[in-house]
Amino acid sequence: MTTIRQYTLGETLPVSPHAVVSCLPTMVDVHGYEQKKPEVMQALQSGYPRFVQQALVRKLIAYYMKREGLESRIGRLIPGRRATQDLSDLLGIGVTALLVSEDLYLMHVDAEDEERVARLKKYVQHIGCGISSRQAEDLLLALGQLDHPVHQENSLAAEINLQAYADEMLANVVGCRPRDVLICASGMNAFYAGFRSVQEAQSAKGRKRWLQLGWLYLDSGCILKEFLDEGESLENCYDVMDTTTLVDKIQEVGSELAAVVIECPTNPLVQIGDLKRVFEAVRAVGGIMMVDPTIASIYNMDVMPYCDIVVSSLTKYASYEGDVMIGFLSVNPESPHYGDLVLRTSRFYVPPYVRDLSRLAFEMQSAPQAIQAMNQNAAKLAEFLSQHPAVKEVYFSGYSPNFNLVSKDVGCVGSVLSIVLQGSMEKFYDKAELMKGPSFGVYFTLLCPFMYLAHYDMVMNAQGRGHLLEVGIDPDLIRISVGAEPYEVIESAIGSALSD
Repeated sequence: MTTIRQYTLGETLPVSPHAVVSCLPTMVDVHGYEQKKPEVMQALQSGYPRFVQQALVRKLIAYYMKREGLESRIGRLIPGRRATQDLSDLLGIGVTALLVSEDLYLMHVDAEDEERVARLKKYVQHIGCGISSRQAEDLLLALGQLDHPVHQENSLAAEINLQAYADEMLANVVGCRPRDVLICASGMNAFYAGFRSVQEAQSAKGRKRWLQLGWLYLDSGCILKEFLDEGESLENCYDVMDTTTLVDKIQEVGSELAAVVIECPTNPLVQIGDLKRVFEAVRAVGGIMMVDPTIASIYNMDVMPYCDIVVSSLTKYASYEGDVMIGFLSVNPESPHYGDLVLRTSRFYVPPYVRDLSRLAFEMQSAPQAIQAMNQNAAKLAEFLSQHPAVKEVYFSGYSPNFNLVSKDVGCVGSVLSIVLQGSMEKFYDKAELMKGPSFGVYFTLLCPFMYLAHYDMVMNAQGRGHLLEVGIDPDLIRISVGAEPYEVIESAIGSALSD
């Protein structure tokens, strides 16, 4: 099956109930998704799981809600006591947690309490702790709610020590010890566990000022804004390329600095800051540096020498087929904060479901070859787009002056680039015969109107758009995740969409 074609609303790639990409083929569909229009939401049987509740998960929640006589309430299934307790603490009075299966809790709130319903959904999304579709499938089978598995897929042989195998594979990619790899239920859960660990360790030392460098992914930014305790503060420094200003700010905060959080490369501008100088400044004042290299991945970027803790999604690149929600974190063993962080991280994370871990390990066996093809295609496409008259701006890691500082090799550019067009973004997006939706780092080429899907409220009002432009982000940029298809086919599809 060719991956370069026009897709219909709700169509998934891969063709699997566990796919994390569900197509939004037109900007009308994008608006409908963000406005939760019934005709769009009903077409999405799956999608990025922290935003779209997958059909098997919905079925399992409905089963438990009916079994427990809770049809008038709204529920979410949370694996693990720790994540359940964190959510209970965040939501406060009005939320109830009920143990419905081994280490699986049904958290539910009054359906008429709109504010608490919204917070429940939002916090599950931020923490990245919702039940996996594979776990939901297995439970439905065990409960007699499914007659047979809904999807057959390749995984590792049962005799393999799965956890040790996956830990070693990741450690070899990251360049750390297997014991310093912690695989989490999602990339967002890895970020949350890292954040909570740093927060607890540094707050005990009276360090309560956080710095965000660059534009962070939506949920990462929300955690920093909403989960700080009383007395803690957050400051944003959006220009990651202005190293002098960043270093001056770190020195100004000094002994009050809790942590600096940065993505490398950034999302969606794919910029690489001078991690070395920033890290040296952070280390000098006793702060902690947390780096997320997801946009180009641990396969392409070596950020461990310039941070205390690495957090990343593995849904991208490692799980390059686009059908696993999973992430990881690792504490740098050379960090003076190692002892403060390493035990705390294991308290705050949610481990992945065993079938998700098995699927990850299976895909990682062939991920390097797919990623190499994606890297090569992205470099070629960036060059093509840089010279195209319909393209105003191309953002790409390979064009960063700091690329050589963190890249593992000259071709390790990642699959992601972003473009700003001279003409109508909507016309280009609707015309392109490609898969369209969130996520990246997959074997198929994928378009995303990123700011519309991540920051819809900002994009749809003048003040928000003005703020985005002030920090250097065009609200109408298109993020492209370049796949492993034959390059000529990718260029032809995008070139055709750019033509009048």
